[in-house]
Amino acid sequence: MGATQSSLAHAPSPRAGHASNPAKSRNSFTKDRFLSHTLPTASSNNGHHAYPSPTNSASTIGSHHHLHPSSSAPGSPTQYHNHPQYTNHHVNNHHHHPQHSMTTPPSSQTSNSSSLQKTFSRRRSSNQTVESTHSGQCSVLHGSTTHSNTSHPLSRHSEESDQEFRFFYGRRFHNTSSLYMLPNDTQEVDRLHEQHYILKILFEGKNIHVSIKDHDKVIDLGCGAATWIMDMATELNHVDFVGIDISPIYPTAIHPKNCTFYQENILQGISQPNESFDIVYQRNVAPGFTFEHWQQGLGEAFRILRGDGWFESVESDVTIHNAGPYTEMCFEYLRASMASRNVDPSVVRDLDKLFLSTGFADVQVKEYVVAYGEHGGQLGKLWRDNMFAILETVKPLLARVKNVPESQVSEMIAASYKETLTCRAHQTIYVTYGRKPRSAVFGRR
Repeated sequence: MGATQSSLAHAPSPRAGHASNPAKSRNSFTKDRFLSHTLPTASSNNGHHAYPSPTNSASTIGSHHHLHPSSSAPGSPTQYHNHPQYTNHHVNNHHHHPQHSMTTPPSSQTSNSSSLQKTFSRRRSSNQTVESTHSGQCSVLHGSTTHSNTSHPLSRHSEESDQEFRFFYGRRFHNTSSLYMLPNDTQEVDRLHEQHYILKILFEGKNIHVSIKDHDKVIDLGCGAATWIMDMATELNHVDFVGIDISPIYPTAIHPKNCTFYQENILQGISQPNESFDIVYQRNVAPGFTFEHWQQGLGEAFRILRGDGWFESVESDVTIHNAGPYTEMCFEYLRASMASRNVDPSVVRDLDKLFLSTGFADVQVKEYVVAYGEHGGQLGKLWRDNMFAILETVKPLLARVKNVPESQVSEMIAASYKETLTCRAHQTIYVTYGRKPRSAVFGRR
């Protein structure tokens, strides 16, 4: 997420590595530059003014329990309170988010002396390819009734339009026409919590790539389980955070006092007024965004940003490199499922172009390469397990889109896991951010 320091009123963040030409201002890293990591020690950030600090790492995958109120000791600087009543600008059908206990990682994952995967960032490739795949048929379990459908099941409204949720393949989804393919149940919330800390380790302890100053106002568009906001709000208690999501899986009763959450659909326009935020952040929305959705979402981010405010997007490329044949097949199935909903995952490689066409300046791209499997040490295994949790979740959808038995997909996933024990595969995470010029003409797009 991009933010502004006092020195950023007229210039990009010094940590963002901006060049004078925004179209070419890309922060590059040599491919053979490896950085060894150990799990950082959680520390208090009272009085922390600018985030992130290159020498200050906060919460880790071994200490993420501090986000839960049960772990807040009396007198802790993080105070929790009941969620205030929403005004008439906000949706009122919020649901209390149950306490989710994190999946206990193996003991090797929580040791501060554990060796993590060596990560590196590399220069962007000029070969921007678009995956060409074809769609198939799907059948949907809605309640106790099975429906045949030639389109993707998640692209249809539930027949029970007055219900908050719907169920497919034993998992709970939001009752919406959203193209997003992942559920919103407790199991998925736990995965999202863990994924947040995996990315934080990959980003060398950062949650954001430019600085934030006290009293800034920050919004997360598509906050999901709100792990990112909860982590940030705990560390930066003089910054106001707002979370927006179509599914109310964020905490509504217990959270840091500088957090507010609204149930809204980004693609239908949100209730926040023009020029009301210093920072707009967005992560992992690509699985549910068509190209037109990206244009809408960027336009909405541009609208609500103040002059010299920053927008940051963090997305994973659904392409695997140096993988075995079964792992390649798993990712091809994922891309086919996305293509059946008119979602092109390759867009994330070119978000800088969409940023520029929207009107953003000083656009930067950072590419983080994360190992996928045993060769990456602790982080590589964590990332692989995160991706396999996704594959298991969408397994019925992959079987339908390829018109094969689900058992065949299960065998493919199992064979892929064995490949990760020996292959040196990796994925790329794209962090794209840009500044809204002070002189920009904006409006609801």
